[in-house]
Amino acid sequence: MRKVFVIAPVLYATLSLGTAAEQPANPAQRPASPADTAPASACPKVDVQTPTSQNVRDGQPVMFVANITGGDQGVMPTIVWNVSAGSIKDGQGTRRIEVDSTGAGVDRQIIADLWIGGYAPECTSQATARIKIVGHAAKVDEFGELEPEKENERLANVAASALQSNDNVHLIAYAGRTNVRGYAGTALRRIRTHLTALGIPAQRIGAVDGGFRETPAFEVWIVPEGAETPRPSPTVDRKEITFPSSTQVRATPPIRSGPAKKP
Repeated sequence: MRKVFVIAPVLYATLSLGTAAEQPANPAQRPASPADTAPASACPKVDVQTPTSQNVRDGQPVMFVANITGGDQGVMPTIVWNVSAGSIKDGQGTRRIEVDSTGAGVDRQIIADLWIGGYAPECTSQATARIKIVGHAAKVDEFGELEPEKENERLANVAASALQSNDNVHLIAYAGRTNVRGYAGTALRRIRTHLTALGIPAQRIGAVDGGFRETPAFEVWIVPEGAETPRPSPTVDRKEITFPSSTQVRATPPIRSGPAKKP
Protein backbone atom coordinates (compact mmCIF):
# COMPACT_ATOMS: atom_id res chain seq x y z
CA MET A 1 0.00 0.00 0.00
CA ARG A 2 2.82 2.50 0.72
CA LYS A 3 4.16 1.77 -2.79
CA VAL A 4 0.90 2.91 -4.38
CA PHE A 5 0.78 6.22 -2.45
CA VAL A 6 4.27 7.13 -3.67
CA ILE A 7 3.62 6.58 -7.42
CA ALA A 8 0.20 8.27 -7.67
CA PRO A 9 1.28 11.83 -6.74
CA VAL A 10 4.22 11.67 -9.18
CA LEU A 11 1.96 10.51 -11.97
CA TYR A 12 -0.56 13.27 -11.17
CA ALA A 13 2.11 15.94 -11.20
CA THR A 14 3.41 14.73 -14.54
CA LEU A 15 -0.06 14.90 -16.16
CA SER A 16 -0.74 18.36 -14.74
CA LEU A 17 2.51 19.78 -16.16
CA GLY A 18 1.76 18.33 -19.56
CA THR A 19 -1.68 19.97 -19.69
CA ALA A 20 -0.35 23.40 -18.71
CA ALA A 21 2.25 23.22 -21.47
CA GLU A 22 -0.38 22.46 -24.07
CA GLN A 23 -2.68 25.32 -22.94
CA PRO A 24 -0.51 28.38 -22.08
CA ALA A 25 -2.23 31.07 -20.06
CA ASN A 26 -0.85 33.87 -22.34
CA PRO A 27 -2.38 33.71 -25.88
CA ALA A 28 0.63 35.56 -27.26
CA GLN A 29 2.74 32.46 -26.49
CA ARG A 30 0.58 30.21 -28.71
CA PRO A 31 2.06 29.07 -32.03
CA ALA A 32 0.92 31.24 -34.95
CA SER A 33 -1.97 29.82 -36.98
CA PRO A 34 -2.01 29.78 -40.82
CA ALA A 35 -4.43 32.74 -40.75
CA ASP A 36 -1.94 34.74 -38.65
CA THR A 37 0.89 34.13 -41.09
CA ALA A 38 -1.05 34.67 -44.38
CA PRO A 39 1.17 36.63 -46.79
CA ALA A 40 0.21 40.13 -47.94
CA SER A 41 -1.42 40.41 -51.40
CA ALA A 42 1.08 40.13 -54.22
CA CYS A 43 -1.14 42.33 -56.42
CA PRO A 44 -0.66 46.11 -56.44
CA LYS A 45 -3.34 48.80 -56.51
CA VAL A 46 -3.15 50.67 -59.82
CA ASP A 47 -4.77 53.93 -60.88
CA VAL A 48 -4.03 56.88 -63.16
CA GLN A 49 -4.42 60.54 -62.23
CA THR A 50 -3.73 63.83 -63.97
CA PRO A 51 -2.42 66.93 -62.16
CA THR A 52 -3.28 69.00 -65.24
CA SER A 53 -6.08 71.56 -65.07
CA GLN A 54 -9.45 70.22 -66.21
CA ASN A 55 -9.86 73.11 -68.69
CA VAL A 56 -7.21 72.28 -71.29
CA ARG A 57 -7.18 73.88 -74.72
CA ASP A 58 -6.08 72.00 -77.79
CA GLY A 59 -2.28 72.23 -78.03
CA GLN A 60 -1.54 72.63 -74.33
CA PRO A 61 0.56 69.96 -72.53
CA VAL A 62 -1.19 67.31 -70.43
CA MET A 63 0.30 65.14 -67.67
CA PHE A 64 -0.79 61.64 -66.62
CA VAL A 65 0.68 59.90 -63.55
CA ALA A 66 0.47 56.20 -62.65
CA ASN A 67 0.02 55.34 -58.98
CA ILE A 68 1.21 51.78 -58.25
CA THR A 69 1.05 50.91 -54.54
CA GLY A 70 1.44 47.64 -52.63
CA GLY A 71 2.01 44.32 -54.36
CA ASP A 72 5.11 42.18 -54.55
CA GLN A 73 7.98 44.47 -53.59
CA GLY A 74 10.38 42.29 -55.52
CA VAL A 75 8.73 43.11 -58.86
CA MET A 76 10.05 45.87 -61.12
CA PRO A 77 6.90 46.47 -63.21
CA THR A 78 6.96 47.11 -66.94
CA ILE A 79 4.80 50.08 -67.95
CA VAL A 80 3.13 50.79 -71.30
CA TRP A 81 0.99 53.86 -72.06
CA ASN A 82 -1.45 54.58 -74.86
CA VAL A 83 -3.42 57.78 -75.55
CA SER A 84 -6.58 58.10 -77.65
CA ALA A 85 -5.63 61.51 -79.10
CA GLY A 86 -2.62 63.79 -79.17
CA SER A 87 0.80 62.17 -78.79
CA ILE A 88 3.09 61.07 -75.97
CA LYS A 89 5.91 63.58 -75.87
CA ASP A 90 7.94 62.13 -73.00
CA GLY A 91 7.87 59.40 -70.33
CA GLN A 92 6.76 56.25 -72.16
CA GLY A 93 7.74 53.28 -69.97
CA THR A 94 7.75 55.38 -66.79
CA ARG A 95 5.11 56.30 -64.20
CA ARG A 96 4.63 59.80 -65.61
CA ILE A 97 4.01 60.92 -69.19
CA GLU A 98 3.67 64.29 -70.88
CA VAL A 99 1.19 64.41 -73.76
CA ASP A 100 1.02 66.96 -76.57
CA SER A 101 -2.73 67.60 -76.93
CA THR A 102 -2.51 69.10 -80.43
CA GLY A 103 -5.44 67.82 -82.48
CA ALA A 104 -7.25 66.30 -79.49
CA GLY A 105 -9.84 69.10 -79.59
CA VAL A 106 -11.57 67.22 -82.41
CA ASP A 107 -12.38 64.36 -79.99
CA ARG A 108 -12.89 66.80 -77.09
CA GLN A 109 -10.93 64.50 -74.74
CA ILE A 110 -7.81 62.39 -74.24
CA ILE A 111 -8.15 58.91 -72.76
CA ALA A 112 -4.93 57.53 -71.29
CA ASP A 113 -4.65 53.75 -70.86
CA LEU A 114 -1.96 52.20 -68.65
CA TRP A 115 -0.81 48.58 -68.73
CA ILE A 116 1.64 47.12 -66.21
CA GLY A 117 3.39 43.76 -66.35
CA GLY A 118 5.51 41.59 -64.07
CA TYR A 119 2.95 40.71 -61.42
CA ALA A 120 0.96 37.50 -61.01
CA PRO A 121 -1.56 36.74 -63.80
CA GLU A 122 -4.53 37.26 -61.50
CA CYS A 123 -3.48 40.85 -60.72
CA THR A 124 -5.25 43.82 -62.33
CA SER A 125 -2.86 45.15 -64.95
CA GLN A 126 -4.77 48.03 -66.55
CA ALA A 127 -6.07 51.48 -65.52
CA THR A 128 -7.61 54.42 -67.40
CA ALA A 129 -8.01 58.16 -66.97
CA ARG A 130 -9.43 60.86 -69.21
CA ILE A 131 -9.31 64.63 -69.46
CA LYS A 132 -11.47 67.09 -71.37
CA ILE A 133 -9.84 69.02 -74.22
CA VAL A 134 -11.37 72.26 -75.48
CA GLY A 135 -11.30 72.46 -79.27
CA HIS A 136 -10.58 75.50 -81.40
CA ALA A 137 -13.28 77.78 -82.76
CA ALA A 138 -14.21 76.76 -86.31
CA LYS A 139 -15.58 78.97 -89.08
CA VAL A 140 -18.61 77.16 -90.50
CA ASP A 141 -19.76 79.75 -93.02
CA GLU A 142 -18.86 83.08 -94.60
CA PHE A 143 -20.98 85.00 -97.05
CA GLY A 144 -21.60 88.46 -98.45
CA GLU A 145 -24.82 90.39 -98.75
CA LEU A 146 -27.51 87.94 -99.92
CA GLU A 147 -31.17 87.93 -100.80
CA PRO A 148 -33.31 87.10 -97.73
CA GLU A 149 -34.14 83.59 -98.97
CA LYS A 150 -30.51 82.72 -99.59
CA GLU A 151 -29.36 84.15 -96.29
CA ASN A 152 -32.05 82.26 -94.38
CA GLU A 153 -31.04 79.06 -96.13
CA ARG A 154 -27.42 79.50 -95.01
CA LEU A 155 -28.52 80.26 -91.46
CA ALA A 156 -30.75 77.18 -91.37
CA ASN A 157 -27.70 75.05 -92.13
CA VAL A 158 -25.79 76.77 -89.32
CA ALA A 159 -28.62 76.16 -86.86
CA ALA A 160 -28.89 72.49 -87.80
CA SER A 161 -25.18 72.04 -87.04
CA ALA A 162 -25.18 74.13 -83.84
CA LEU A 163 -28.16 72.30 -82.34
CA GLN A 164 -26.23 69.02 -82.37
CA SER A 165 -24.00 70.23 -79.52
CA ASN A 166 -23.82 72.78 -76.71
CA ASP A 167 -21.25 74.88 -78.55
CA ASN A 168 -21.79 78.60 -78.99
CA VAL A 169 -22.36 80.47 -82.25
CA HIS A 170 -20.30 83.59 -82.86
CA LEU A 171 -21.17 86.13 -85.56
CA ILE A 172 -18.86 88.75 -87.04
CA ALA A 173 -20.29 91.35 -89.43
CA TYR A 174 -18.27 93.69 -91.66
CA ALA A 175 -19.75 96.71 -93.36
CA GLY A 176 -18.62 97.65 -96.85
CA ARG A 177 -17.14 100.97 -97.88
CA THR A 178 -20.44 102.29 -99.14
CA ASN A 179 -22.79 101.02 -96.43
CA VAL A 180 -24.73 103.34 -94.19
CA ARG A 181 -23.69 103.97 -90.61
CA GLY A 182 -24.90 101.16 -88.33
CA TYR A 183 -25.10 98.61 -91.14
CA ALA A 184 -23.19 95.88 -89.27
CA GLY A 185 -25.19 96.25 -86.06
CA THR A 186 -28.53 96.10 -87.87
CA ALA A 187 -27.43 93.01 -89.84
CA LEU A 188 -26.26 91.26 -86.66
CA ARG A 189 -29.60 91.83 -84.94
CA ARG A 190 -31.40 90.42 -87.97
CA ILE A 191 -29.22 87.30 -88.15
CA ARG A 192 -29.33 86.73 -84.41
CA THR A 193 -33.12 87.02 -84.38
CA HIS A 194 -33.42 84.45 -87.15
CA LEU A 195 -31.08 81.97 -85.41
CA THR A 196 -33.06 82.18 -82.15
CA ALA A 197 -36.26 81.56 -84.12
CA LEU A 198 -34.59 78.41 -85.47
CA GLY A 199 -34.10 77.10 -81.94
CA ILE A 200 -30.66 78.31 -80.81
CA PRO A 201 -30.86 79.87 -77.31
CA ALA A 202 -30.03 83.57 -77.37
CA GLN A 203 -27.36 83.14 -74.67
CA ARG A 204 -25.43 80.85 -76.99
CA ILE A 205 -25.17 83.47 -79.74
CA GLY A 206 -22.43 86.05 -79.64
CA ALA A 207 -22.09 88.91 -82.13
CA VAL A 208 -19.51 91.57 -82.85
CA ASP A 209 -19.13 94.44 -85.31
CA GLY A 210 -15.93 93.54 -87.12
CA GLY A 211 -15.32 96.89 -88.79
CA PHE A 212 -15.03 97.32 -92.54
CA ARG A 213 -14.10 95.46 -95.68
CA GLU A 214 -14.40 96.45 -99.30
CA THR A 215 -17.85 94.83 -99.48
CA PRO A 216 -20.20 93.55 -96.74
CA ALA A 217 -19.24 90.17 -95.25
CA PHE A 218 -20.49 87.89 -92.51
CA GLU A 219 -18.61 85.15 -90.65
CA VAL A 220 -20.31 82.42 -88.63
CA TRP A 221 -18.19 80.51 -86.12
CA ILE A 222 -18.85 77.55 -83.82
CA VAL A 223 -17.04 78.14 -80.51
CA PRO A 224 -16.74 75.33 -77.91
CA GLU A 225 -17.17 76.33 -74.27
CA GLY A 226 -13.83 77.59 -73.00
CA ALA A 227 -12.32 78.15 -76.47
CA GLU A 228 -10.81 81.45 -77.51
CA THR A 229 -13.29 83.70 -79.31
CA PRO A 230 -12.22 84.49 -82.91
CA ARG A 231 -11.07 88.02 -83.63
CA PRO A 232 -12.38 90.20 -86.45
CA SER A 233 -10.19 90.68 -89.51
CA PRO A 234 -11.18 93.96 -91.17
CA THR A 235 -9.38 95.02 -94.35
CA VAL A 236 -10.36 98.70 -94.45
CA ASP A 237 -9.36 101.31 -91.88
CA ARG A 238 -12.31 103.09 -90.27
CA LYS A 239 -10.59 106.40 -90.97
CA GLU A 240 -11.08 105.78 -94.68
CA ILE A 241 -14.85 105.48 -94.39
CA THR A 242 -17.22 108.29 -95.35
CA PHE A 243 -20.78 107.30 -94.59
CA PRO A 244 -23.36 107.94 -97.32
CA SER A 245 -26.85 109.06 -96.42
CA SER A 246 -28.87 107.15 -99.02
CA THR A 247 -27.83 103.51 -98.57
CA GLN A 248 -30.70 101.38 -97.33
CA VAL A 249 -30.28 98.81 -94.58
CA ARG A 250 -32.45 95.74 -94.87
CA ALA A 251 -34.67 95.24 -91.87
CA THR A 252 -35.28 91.94 -90.13
CA PRO A 253 -37.50 89.82 -92.41
CA PRO A 254 -40.41 87.82 -90.96
CA ILE A 255 -39.75 84.14 -90.17
CA ARG A 256 -41.69 82.00 -92.63
CA SER A 257 -42.64 78.38 -92.15
CA GLY A 258 -42.70 77.57 -95.88
CA PRO A 259 -40.51 78.43 -98.87
CA ALA A 260 -40.22 82.14 -99.45
CA LYS A 261 -41.72 83.49 -102.66
CA LYS A 262 -39.61 85.62 -104.91
CA PRO A 263 -41.01 89.09 -105.52
